[in-house]
Amino acid sequence: MELYDKYSITPFSFDSSAETEFQLPFSLGDIRVESIEGLLRADNFSLWEEYLTGDLVKFFSRAKVALVHHFRSGFVTSKDEEDSKELLQMAFHCLRVVKPTRTRFSVVQYRKAPDKEVDVLSLVYPGTALRINLPESEVLNQIKAEDLNQLKLIWPSFRNLRVAGPPHLRRAMRYYETSYETLGDGDLQLVTWVTGIEALYSHGDEPCGLDEIKARILRSVGPDTDIYEGMEGRWMYAPKPLLVKDVLDNLFELRDRFIHGAWAPKSWLEKSMRPAISGRPLTLPDVLREAASFILRIGIQKILLSASNGA
Repeated sequence: MELYDKYSITPFSFDSSAETEFQLPFSLGDIRVESIEGLLRADNFSLWEEYLTGDLVKFFSRAKVALVHHFRSGFVTSKDEEDSKELLQMAFHCLRVVKPTRTRFSVVQYRKAPDKEVDVLSLVYPGTALRINLPESEVLNQIKAEDLNQLKLIWPSFRNLRVAGPPHLRRAMRYYETSYETLGDGDLQLVTWVTGIEALYSHGDEPCGLDEIKARILRSVGPDTDIYEGMEGRWMYAPKPLLVKDVLDNLFELRDRFIHGAWAPKSWLEKSMRPAISGRPLTLPDVLREAASFILRIGIQKILLSASNGA
């Protein structure tokens, strides 16, 4: 059977403006991060024109950097194509553990035609809005060189633990990703992220006391860790730190109120914490949503880094 060179690509938002020495391609083993600027054109997607919005076509045709997987298979689509898609989806989820951005997961698969033109074979594209509803502290995020170095460090352990890790860790990772990719409501996101935090720090299948979970969070993430560390534009929008130890009690209280059908206390909704990028004031429930995603992400990162270091 004749084999063809085929490629799966997953675009993401990469900020190269501050990088002077970082060079692409960047190897992650069987996946690479590569420049794809100019690779795709709008007419490559003519077969899907009745399904793709104009924004999606622009997104693909203007993409500059992507996760790329090269493989070889026969002319007819087979399991190799599906395996390649699943591999890139896992790598994209790992990248979101490093740093969430507004970009949703997508895949374009193509082969090089005899005239060296791109022949698009298949697409996986967002079925809902192109952009994700992120907590305010994450909306300016773009992937940078330092994030790709972190991705390279944790990718082997993520790949292994996502499939064969402890059940409570796999549940926590699933809740983390689900809240970004499929939930558009901020309240449901908070509930799901806090459920992920409890799964991560319960260390088993049986419920753990809340006081013990809080103690484990403080030991793992650190009581004086600022939830805005690494935030883009924080000098303007979040000049004052907000520490993990100062949000934990309110975070679990808000989650409990939501799951019992109640709303945030009026005093919380009137408590301005910091300005949003839009200029409106963010209230306490807004920043607790920021804290929920941050705590779960850092907790997962620490476990993956520990596994990568052989601890």
